[in-house]
Parts: sequence; C-alpha cells; structure tokens
Amino acid sequence: MRRSRFESDGFTLLEIMVVLFLVSLVAILVLPKLSLHHGAKLPALARRLSGEIQVLQWEAISRQRMVRLDYDLNRGAFSASILAPSGNLSSFETTGVHPFRLSSPLRIRLVRVLHEGKVSDGKTFTQFFPTGSVEPTTIVLEDGDHRMTLILHGITGRIEVVNGEAAPSSAPPFYGPPSGGIPTMESGND
Repeated sequence: MRRSRFESDGFTLLEIMVVLFLVSLVAILVLPKLSLHHGAKLPALARRLSGEIQVLQWEAISRQRMVRLDYDLNRGAFSASILAPSGNLSSFETTGVHPFRLSSPLRIRLVRVLHEGKVSDGKTFTQFFPTGSVEPTTIVLEDGDHRMTLILHGITGRIEVVNGEAAPSSAPPFYGPPSGGIPTMESGND
C-alpha cells in the first residue's frame, strides 16, 4: 500500500519549535504570578503594609480626622477605620487601603502599641493623627521561621522595615490626641 505524498508520520521540526515557544511564553508570563516561593510573601506583605500605612497617614492629614489601622491577630486581618465628627468610628476604605486577610503561613506575630503595650492575640490598632504624627508601633510579621518587623516612628511617621524580630529604637515620649481619649471599636464589627 502506497501512502500519498501529503500524509504525515509525525510532527515537523518547525511545528515542535512553535509549540515549545508558545509553552515557554506562557510559562514566562504565568510563573511570576504564582507564589511558589514562600520567602517572597513576607517582603511583599511588608511592602503592602508600609504602603497602606503611608496612605493612612496622608488620609489623616488631608481629612483632618483621626484614622486607625486595625489588627485582628487571631484572624490575621487588617482593616482601617476613621473617627467621624460625631465621635463614632466607621470602616474606612480608599485608594490603596482595603481590608485584607493573611494567607497561610503568614501571620501577625505581635503588635506593640503605646496605648496597650505588647499584643500577641486579639485586636488592637495604630492611630494616625491629623497633625501627621503616628502612634509608635512595632509590627512583627511571620512566615514560618522567617520574621520581618515594621517600626513606625511616632513623631515623624517614618516606617522602618527590618529583617528578623527587632525591638523598636528608643523614641521620644509620645503625646496623643489633645483630649487624651482613645476611641475603641465596638466588638460587633468584624
């Protein structure tokens, strides 16, 4: 039996090269978006949190209102709230600031804030004042055995990111809002 001239026994070299090129192109575009390396998650979280802290500080200044970054250490969640002229706190979202929850194995190891001290479970917050000052805060993030620390300096609002678990550097005393009162979130809001 004779085969016709146009029947093929397999793929040509050109066809194989085109398929390999397309597979490589898809891999180059997709693999960076997949989080295959856990070590890269912690610095990305620190960058995101630093960005949100800067936005909240500017929001407090521009709106002339006290703004807060709220932490739920048990759930591994972050959100923001703002103090209304009536004195009530309400949830707050703006460009660059949205509530988010950490994915495993990331977690908030501890938060050290002036008004409560060291907090390793439950809820706490950092306050941003209309003057541009920030409540001195240390946030320790953890990804398994790796840790990163964010240190917020009170007077300047500067954010220092340190590999490992670091203690806050000595800072001058912090004087809070003129009223001296620190509003609290109602336990019903999650």
